[in-house]
Amino acid sequence: MQEDMEFNGPKIIKTQDENGEIHNFQMVDIVNIDDQEYGLLIYLDEEEESEDEEEVIIMRLSKVDDTYNFETIEDDEEFNKVVSFIESEGGLEELEDKL
Repeated sequence: MQEDMEFNGPKIIKTQDENGEIHNFQMVDIVNIDDQEYGLLIYLDEEEESEDEEEVIIMRLSKVDDTYNFETIEDDEEFNKVVSFIESEGGLEELEDKL
């Protein structure tokens, strides 16, 4: 039985890439589409300070034992499905309010 990850406000997530480098993200929301959870993240390791809008990164969540893993979405169809869902639910406007 898969538990839903509880989301109680901003949370800092550290991920490790294929080169072993650690990257910091702020999780701003979690969406559930067809029994699959996706994290909406903002990259925090920007070297340049910018006044531009922050880019939201979407990653698939998978649970192994009691640990959640964040995975890059390689499939364009899956990625587009998540973006369409967020747009149709008014999630982009709601997400902008959280930033």
